[in-house]
Amino acid sequence: MMKKKLTVCCITILFYIGTVFSAYAADAGGAKSYTLENVVKEPYLSQLKSERKIRFVHNQNDLQLKLLPESAYSDRVAANKVEKKSGYITECLYLVNKDDIGKKKTDGTGSDTSMTSIAHILRSISKMEGMEYYSNFYKKTLVLYSRTYMIAGPDDDTPVSDKNTGNADGQIVYTYQHDHTFGGCKYVINYYQSANEIYATFNNITKMMFGIIKAVDPHQFRANMLIMDCGQQYLVYISTDIGCPRVEMIDRQINNAFNDRLDALYTWFISQF
Repeated sequence: MMKKKLTVCCITILFYIGTVFSAYAADAGGAKSYTLENVVKEPYLSQLKSERKIRFVHNQNDLQLKLLPESAYSDRVAANKVEKKSGYITECLYLVNKDDIGKKKTDGTGSDTSMTSIAHILRSISKMEGMEYYSNFYKKTLVLYSRTYMIAGPDDDTPVSDKNTGNADGQIVYTYQHDHTFGGCKYVINYYQSANEIYATFNNITKMMFGIIKAVDPHQFRANMLIMDCGQQYLVYISTDIGCPRVEMIDRQINNAFNDRLDALYTWFISQF
């Protein structure tokens, strides 16, 4: 009888220790599992499930993000905004099945759809060269970036190889991209990664030109890309926030140019698997 009681007591203690350890690990920043229903709320949840994509183009005075999912990085995304008197904000949500992007290769194996693979893709800046997009202004497909690569630093334009190995959390890189609409521009990209999500933020460190017109001052363009593992699906959130004057003569063209980039970035990302 004493032996039986001792066994029960040991099992109880081990169970308690396991429970406390699990809770501690979660509080200490352990991986958080997501379900689509927990991170996207109505009325957007039903629409996203049905259409697989939602776009929200903000009007001039609407600065509150509408589509941002609930994530460990949500506060970072919300804080990565441009203080401005005028400009543009657009958000997009995409829902993609892992089976759709994990297509079979010629050798019969499936593509790697792990978060490690996603971190590699998002840091493969040179792979963006030749990226195409559909211009809603010109009504045709154009090349978005004719040249794109990482550079040695904010004041050193020496091209360097993509720094795309290992965990991306806390990584900072600098890039040069020659854009169809805005010409050559340098950016700083910050990466944050956990087991179930990765977040990249883009910030222009040089001005963006529209022909001979200065369209955007340094640090007045922000782009966010957040990818969350929701079981059999990935939830992809992309947004742009730009502070600049809205000139009536070119307003529609500038707005379209920024909006077209969201779909182009998502399409490029999916094509990399």
